[in-house]
This record gives sequence, C-alpha cells and structure tokens, in this order.
Amino acid sequence: MRAALAPTAAAPSGDCPVCPHQTDAHDPIADRFCAATAAGALHRRCACAAGGRETTKEERPMTARIDFVSRYDQRVAKVRDLLKQDTGLTDTACQALAVRLLHLIDETPEDLRR
Repeated sequence: MRAALAPTAAAPSGDCPVCPHQTDAHDPIADRFCAATAAGALHRRCACAAGGRETTKEERPMTARIDFVSRYDQRVAKVRDLLKQDTGLTDTACQALAVRLLHLIDETPEDLRR
C-alpha cells in the first residue's frame, strides 16, 4: 500500500496550504486531494472529512442532493405549467390532463403527428 502524499509547502504550524485544516487532521484521501491541489496550483473547495464541522454549508463540496428528473417528468411539468397558466384548472387536474395529453401524443403514429 502506498503512503499518502503530503501537501507541498506545508506551513510549519501544521496548517494545510490548501484547506483550513491541520495536516494531521487529514485522512488519506484528504492528503492526496490537498497534495494534488497544491501541486497543480488549483483552486478547489475543501474535500476533507474534517471540514464537516469547520466549513460553512456553502463551502462543503458534494453535499448537495441532486434529484434525478426524467425527461418524461420534465415534459409533464412543462405541459402542466402551460395548462395552469392558460386554464382555470386545479393543480391536480392540470397534472392529470398533462399525463393524458402526453400519453396521447406519444401513442399517436408519427405520420399523424406531422
């Protein structure tokens, strides 16, 4: 197993030159991340596990939840929003009608859609 790379040009006090943490608080992944960031002169956010308590919510990388929205759901939402805008129907009625309209369009033979 390889030894973790230490960040280059670490400050004598043990501060990491890349992130706001002490180098002895780094896990092996943070050691490699900070070393690569320093070596490449990159400007990235902190990836340290220690950063959970010390960094603000905006500074934490890869913590934002990304919800998958299928193309079908995007299409339904567009039709639903258009129906809400142009009719006096309720949200539930617009959603149901949007699903029915898209189903009809998807099932219609292509030569009839032209």
